[in-house]
Amino acid sequence: MPAAGPGVVSWSRVTAPALVLGRSGVDVAADPEAVAAEGVEVVRRSSGGGPVLWDADLLALDVVLPRGHRLAERDVVRAYRWLGEAFAAALRTCGVGDVEVVDVQRARADRAHPGAAALACFGGLSPFEVTAGGRKVLGLSQARRGPGTLLQAGVPLRLDAARLARLLGRDAAFGRALAESAAGVDELADGVTADALVAAVDAEIADRAGVALAGDDLTPAEHDAVAAVVAEGLGVARGGA
Repeated sequence: MPAAGPGVVSWSRVTAPALVLGRSGVDVAADPEAVAAEGVEVVRRSSGGGPVLWDADLLALDVVLPRGHRLAERDVVRAYRWLGEAFAAALRTCGVGDVEVVDVQRARADRAHPGAAALACFGGLSPFEVTAGGRKVLGLSQARRGPGTLLQAGVPLRLDAARLARLLGRDAAFGRALAESAAGVDELADGVTADALVAAVDAEIADRAGVALAGDDLTPAEHDAVAAVVAEGLGVARGGA
């Protein structure tokens, strides 16, 4: 990515489920019998965070910012702020109530007293993630390399806490604890579609970035990359925004 180039915003959903382990979850292992029985692929992402069940009900967003971009703050914590605020505003637009952006103090308090499902991404809080009714509805992570910054966000339309517990080899109590600390959008507002949420988030990002986002087709090289991933059995379907 050219240093002076624009940022890239890309939404993703999957056609086959995967258990995604984050960089900070190196000691968290999947239950091999459970993932085999349910036909779930286990993959690891380069960004931080705990394990996430990436199924058809999880909307994932990648924001790639070139080095020096004004939205890629050098402070790795504050770099999340604008994105968390954009999602919070979009959720309110979609009718979700009691939406809050997690401040640094609240995140520190949560880490000092972790809950029973804290090893999962949606079982704990980090700065500038988003809650609704006190339950986490947006997870954030990032990776930084020489060319720039990758910010990643995930919001579940529906949260299958019990399935994630099974895939991690945890008991039903873990699933219940996760369901108490996190939620899918379907529990928070009626009739919110993926398209409506994507449109609302895109509008907020465009407003904060000061640019108009435009839809774009994948390039031939990107189509080849997707085909290679699918051939490996991950079943990932990606789209640009």
